[in-house]
Amino acid sequence: MQIPVKAMSKLAWRNLWRNYRRTLIMLLAIAVGAWAMIFMTSLLRGMVDDMVKQGIRALPGHVQVHTAAYRDDPSVNHGLPAPDEALLEVLGGEQVQAWTSRLKVPAMISSEYENRGVLLLGVDPAGETELGFDDGDIVEGRFLEGADDPGIVIGRKLLQRLETRLGKRVVVMSQDPDNAVADRGFKVVGVFQAELESREESIVYAGREVIQRMLGVGSDISEVAVLGRDYKLPEPLAASIRAAVPADVEVLS
Repeated sequence: MQIPVKAMSKLAWRNLWRNYRRTLIMLLAIAVGAWAMIFMTSLLRGMVDDMVKQGIRALPGHVQVHTAAYRDDPSVNHGLPAPDEALLEVLGGEQVQAWTSRLKVPAMISSEYENRGVLLLGVDPAGETELGFDDGDIVEGRFLEGADDPGIVIGRKLLQRLETRLGKRVVVMSQDPDNAVADRGFKVVGVFQAELESREESIVYAGREVIQRMLGVGSDISEVAVLGRDYKLPEPLAASIRAAVPADVEVLS
């Protein structure tokens, strides 16, 4: 024998309110559970979004421009000429939030007591801070003041490894286009902190023009890093940049 739906609904409704306290507690538990699930989902999405943005701003940007051979052999022999008018026009467009050019090569840094392998970044400080370097991460001294600044900025962990301190001199060595050793002395003018100790230990910043002279590469750079308006939609920006550079230049998004 089947009970009509209308009668079943009435019985269910009466049963719910036979013990109204129990029903209210159940409704409250469901509401709190649903709210907590929505809150946690939103929180996790926000955290992931923030982590992605911080990771992108840490160095790579949304789009990177370099020669096709650079990723396999990141030496000065696989550099780029400085951006020309066609590329500068795209970089100055509405799609671009910030951009910078870097000379980026493997190097050795030495103090009086220790030496370490690092990634040497020859940068334009103005572009680097727009792209993502936070001056608030400087815990001692200052950041670079220009592309021709003769100082060097290193990570807190690297400072400890080298057993040196702010104001002391270090020597940086790398290879020039003829594979000869190129070296230069730098005064430590700033110390930065990072969320990852590996970043503090492996990256150093120097003025781009100073490193270009040290390596004898003229105005050549290693890459152009570009920050767009939306990290979720980098391809339209990458396509615009591809149209403005030679075919042998790689544009990654």
